[in-house]
Amino acid sequence: MNWIKKNKEELLHQNMAFIGGITGIYAITVRGGNFGAAQTANLIGLVINFVSKDLFGFSVRLLVLLIYVISIVSSYLISVRFPSYKKYICLIVESVCALLAGFIPSETNPLLALCPIFALSAFQWQIFTESKHYNSSTLFSTNNIKQMILSWTNYLIHGDFEQKRKALFFMRTLLTFHIGILVGFFVVKFWGEKGIWFALLPLASAFLYIFVTGSE
Repeated sequence: MNWIKKNKEELLHQNMAFIGGITGIYAITVRGGNFGAAQTANLIGLVINFVSKDLFGFSVRLLVLLIYVISIVSSYLISVRFPSYKKYICLIVESVCALLAGFIPSETNPLLALCPIFALSAFQWQIFTESKHYNSSTLFSTNNIKQMILSWTNYLIHGDFEQKRKALFFMRTLLTFHIGILVGFFVVKFWGEKGIWFALLPLASAFLYIFVTGSE
């Protein structure tokens, strides 16, 4: 138990990275190749829809952006007003979003079907954004790969063991995230859109873990 409490911050971070892997593979494989954790592709599509005069597509992407913005602002305000409860609230919101996503039929417009996942991702990115003083996303890998490579490079050049610890941290995050992808792949393969409900298990474990070890 002492080891768990000592490492509770990173263990929780890895738990959330596992969830990020599940939601990522769900969004890409079940909802038409759209990635629910970032807005880059959505904004590119927004411009394309505007230029192409695709009013419906433009409206859907604008709605997605609005949901994402509202979720970011809401999660930030929760962090400011209720810092001791922010993680509990985030996990509850994520659980509701996962439940809703699983009820949306597979024939629904992929972007509209991903609205709950966009909200889930915004909350998770805002609330669970840092561990061991490292800014590390639990929802996508680009910066984690960059930080891992740079840390290993600095360690090999300068022999700084702090850089080695940092590199190993980002390696573990990448590993856990991709284990989530692997597990999620088989879950959605058999359960389809309802496969997102599998994420409720690690969400529950994160909630229980915070309850036992403390929210801070």
